Formats: sequence, structure tokens, C-alpha cells
Amino acid sequence: MNLALKVIPPVQLVICASMMFALAHFLPQYYFSFLFQMPVIILLIVTSAIIATLALHDFRKHKTTYHPHTPEKTSKVVNSGIYAYSRNPMYLALVLTLLALAIYLKNLTCFTVIPLFIWYITRFQIKPEEEVLDRLFPNDYQNYCKNVRRWF
Repeated sequence: MNLALKVIPPVQLVICASMMFALAHFLPQYYFSFLFQMPVIILLIVTSAIIATLALHDFRKHKTTYHPHTPEKTSKVVNSGIYAYSRNPMYLALVLTLLALAIYLKNLTCFTVIPLFIWYITRFQIKPEEEVLDRLFPNDYQNYCKNVRRWF
């Protein structure tokens, strides 16, 4: 079964968050705490929300699709705004959200889910999207990839 572009990123986020809650529940011995934990969580959530909002704004400004299931409907390479710094700011925002959740749950095992999320979204979402964009806009997209990193 090919999982490419099958499970939309918000569902992937919910799956990973559920895994974190389960890990925190079943492995309470990995509890941790640190000073200023809540301000760090708030900073991560606010940063995530700003990044996601800017990314959606840039897609709307350029009048192109932001739906993760249909990259073939993309009308142009968005390479300005937040996309001048990251090719995948919306996925970066999801990673920051998971990081905030791991800190909120105060369980070290929760952090193991984040690399799994990054691997999965890179393999089954980002790379298939990149293949479509490279087919649709070969010169523009290749130039964009040379100048802007995948994550940040």
C-alpha cells in the first residue's frame, strides 16, 4: 500500500499526538519538568500559529492550492513571504506544535514521536509533493530548491 499523499497532515498530527498521550500515560517514569515550562510551550504554540497563518496567507495571495492531497492543482511556485525561508512552513508549524505537546505532557518518551512524524511527513507527503512541483514547474522549482531549505 502506497501511503504517499493519503493521510493529510492534520490527521498525521492527531495520530502523533495520540501516540504522545499514550506514551505519557503508560510510561510515567520518564516524567520531567523544568523552570519556565509554560512560557516555552506558549512561545512554541504562538510561533507555530504565526508560521501557519503566514503560510496560508502566502498561498491565498498567490491564488494557488494549499490542499495537501492535490499538489497537481498548484498554479505557481510560491517562493516569497515565509516560503522564502522554508519550503514547508506549514509542516514546520506542525512539528513545533508536537514539540509544545511533548513539553506539556512532561514525558521524555513523547519526544521520540517527533522524528517519526518528520520522517513520515517527509517520505509520504513532502517528497511526493516535490515530485509533482518539479514536473509542473521544472526550472522554477529547481531554482527554488537550490535557494530555500526544505524545513528551515
